[in-house]
Amino acid sequence: MTTSHSIDALVDRMTLEAKVAQLGTIRIGSVLDDGSFDPARARETIPHGIGRVTRVGRESGLPPRQLATEIANLQSFLRSETPEGIPAFVREESLCGYAGRRGVTVPQAIGMASSWDPDLVAAVASAVGDQLRAVGCQLTLSPVCDLGVEPRWGRIEETFGEDPALAATMTDHVVSGLADSGVDATLKHFVGHGRPAGGRNRARPTSSLQEMRDADLVPFRAGIEAGAPSVMAAYNTVDGVPCHANERLLTRLLREEWGFIGTVVSDGRGIEMLADDYRIAPDRQAAGVEALTAGVDVELPERECFGDRLVDAVRDGLVEESVVDRAVGRHLRQKRRAGLFDDPDPHPETVAEAFEAPEVASLARRAARRSQVILDNDGLLPLSADTTVAVVGPNADAPRNLLGNYSYAGAENADGGVDIRTPRAALRERVDELRYARGCGIRAGPDDDLDAAVAVAREADVVVACVGGQSGIDVERDSSGTAGEALDRAELSLPGRQAELVRRVAATGTSVAVVLVSGRPLAIPEVVETANATVAAWLPGQAGGAGIADVLLGTDPGGRLPVSLPQTVGQLPVDYRHPPVSDGEYVFTDAEPLFPFGHGESYAAFSYGELSVSPSQLLTDGSLTASVPVENVDTRPGTEVVQLYAQHRGGRTVRPVRELVGFQRLELAAGERATVGFDLSTGTVATHDSAGNLVVEPGAIDLAVGRSSADFRARQTVELTGGSSSPERRPPIASSTVTFS
Repeated sequence: MTTSHSIDALVDRMTLEAKVAQLGTIRIGSVLDDGSFDPARARETIPHGIGRVTRVGRESGLPPRQLATEIANLQSFLRSETPEGIPAFVREESLCGYAGRRGVTVPQAIGMASSWDPDLVAAVASAVGDQLRAVGCQLTLSPVCDLGVEPRWGRIEETFGEDPALAATMTDHVVSGLADSGVDATLKHFVGHGRPAGGRNRARPTSSLQEMRDADLVPFRAGIEAGAPSVMAAYNTVDGVPCHANERLLTRLLREEWGFIGTVVSDGRGIEMLADDYRIAPDRQAAGVEALTAGVDVELPERECFGDRLVDAVRDGLVEESVVDRAVGRHLRQKRRAGLFDDPDPHPETVAEAFEAPEVASLARRAARRSQVILDNDGLLPLSADTTVAVVGPNADAPRNLLGNYSYAGAENADGGVDIRTPRAALRERVDELRYARGCGIRAGPDDDLDAAVAVAREADVVVACVGGQSGIDVERDSSGTAGEALDRAELSLPGRQAELVRRVAATGTSVAVVLVSGRPLAIPEVVETANATVAAWLPGQAGGAGIADVLLGTDPGGRLPVSLPQTVGQLPVDYRHPPVSDGEYVFTDAEPLFPFGHGESYAAFSYGELSVSPSQLLTDGSLTASVPVENVDTRPGTEVVQLYAQHRGGRTVRPVRELVGFQRLELAAGERATVGFDLSTGTVATHDSAGNLVVEPGAIDLAVGRSSADFRARQTVELTGGSSSPERRPPIASSTVTFS
C-alpha cells in the first residue's frame, strides 16, 4: 500500500506536468473512438496522466458491462503508459441513481427526504453505489447538501429540503451508504447555493456566512464527519467573494477550523467564472492561480484554468510549486484511501447483480412509495380497486416526467434502458376500469384538449389528475423543462393550463385526487381547495407509477414535507426556521404556508400522550432525555413520524421560533402503542456567536413534540443553568429509540 511517506516521495519525484495533470479532469469522450477506448487518442490527450475522468455513463452511452471494459482499458493505459502509472478517479452523477444506461432511477433527493427514513436513504445510496462501482466509478458528485429554502430555484429538487437537521441526517446516510459500496461522496455546493437571491441559479445567498454557520453549513459538517473525502465549491459568492476564490471558506473554515483533509473540487467551469463572469481575475490563468491558492485542488470538468496554464504560471513565478504540491498530495492521498493504488479496475463480475437483481427494482419501488406525502384527504383516499378511474394530466403517462434532472434519461432525453412505469400503466392493472385523456401538456400547446379530459371524468367514479412539471437541465438545452439546473421560475403556479384542467374535471361533480409530480414546491392553494385529495409524489423515479398506485389504493406512504409549501410566491421566504419577529401578517394575504414543514397525513389516526423530560434543569454542557407515547387508535395499520422541536431562549443570538431536533418514523398496527425516546445533548441547540465560536448559553429550552412544525401535541420546558459552554461540535439531531408496548 502507498503510505503517507511514499505519497510525499511520489510528489517529490513527479514532473511539474505530471503534478498538474493530477489536478485536472477529462471527459470520457476525449479518449473514446466509436465507444471504444483509443490508446492513440489517450497518448495525445493525457500523456502525463490525469486526475479524474468524468461523465462516463452519460457521455459514452455504453451499457454497464461494456463501459466497465473500456474503463478497465483506460486504467490499464494509465498504469502502463504514463510516467508515474497513477490510476484516475472515475466518476458519474448519482443524485437520483447512477446516471448511465440501465442505471436504477430512484426518487430525486427532495422525495427521499420526504420519507424521513434514514435507513432507506442509506440502502438506496448503497444500491446506487454498487452500480457505480461495478462500471468502474470510485467517486460520485453526490449528495447535494444545500438547504432548499428557495422554491423558485430550479435545483431545489436535488436538496433534502429546508431543515439543517433533516438534511444533515440524510447527508450522513448517503455518504455512509456510498462508502459501503466503495464509492467516495462529494458534498456540494459549498456553500449557500440553495438560497440564491431572487431564486436565480448561482446568485448570491440571502444569508451571510455567520448566519449560514447555524444552518447551511450543518449538513456539510455532518457529511465530513461521516467520512466524505471531497467537497465541491459553489458557483455563488459568500460575503462578496466567489466561493472558488474564497480562502476564508475553503481553507480557514473547512480545513483549519473543521480539520477536513480531503479534496476541494471546482463546480463545472466554476474557476473559469472568476475571469469570465465575476471578472476578479484578468484571465483564466490568473483565475486558476486564485482558485488553487484559495484551496481548490481539482478542476472540473476539463482543464481550462489548470492544465498548461497552471504549468506556465508556476514557471513564470506566478504561483509557488509548493501550492501545486499541496493540492497534488491531497488528491493522491484521497486516491490511496479509496484503494486506487491497489484496485482501480471495475468489477465486471458484479455488473449482473448490481443492475439486474430483483432487489434493486424492489428497493426503487419502496423508495417511490415512501417518498410521497398525502397533503390533504377528505376521505376520498384510499381508492377502491372496484371502481372506474379517469386518469388525466400531462404526467399521467409521460415516463420521462417521473425522473429527476440528473438521471440518464432525464438529463439527455434518451432511452435509459430501464422500465419506467407511469401512473396510467400501473393503475390500469389494478382497478376495474380505467379511462385516460391527457387533457393538456406541462406548458400550454396546440395539443391541449381539456374537453376530452372532461368527457372521461364524467364517465368515471373518481378522477386522478397527475399534474406538475418536467425536470431538466439548462433552459437553452431543454426548452420543455420547468425545474432543474438553470431552470428557475419567478412564480410557482402550475404552468400551462393544468390548474384549469383540475377545475374543469372537478366541475363535473366527480371526485378528484390530484397527484403532484414535480421537483419544485408549488404555490397552488386553488388546486388544493378544488381537489378532494392531494398527494405530492415529487419525482419518484422508474417505479413512480407503481408507487403512486400503491399509495392511491391504500398503502400508507408515511411521507412528510421536507419543505414548507407557500400559498403565494410573495410570501417567500416561507421556511419555518424564522426569527420570532418574522411572524407578522400581510395586509391581504395570510402569512402561514399552505402546508408547513413536516406536514403529512396518514391513513390511520394517532394519539399522543404527555411529553416526559428529565431532568427539568441542567447545566449548559449537559444532556436530557425526552419521551412520548404514541398510539394507533385506528382500525388499520399506519405510519406516523414523531417530530421533536426546540427553541432556545435567553442567549444573545436570536434563534428561530422552532428547530427540528429529533424525529422517528413509526409503523404501527391497529391499536398498537409505542414510546419514542430522544437523547438530546445541549450542543444540539448551540449557536455560533459573533466571533464564530460555538456556544450554549444559559436560559431555557422549550420542547414541543407533534406531527409537524405547526401541529404540536405536547410541550415541556427545560432550564439551562450555569455559565456558557463551548461544545466541540453541534450534533444536528438527537438519537432516538422506540419501545413497543
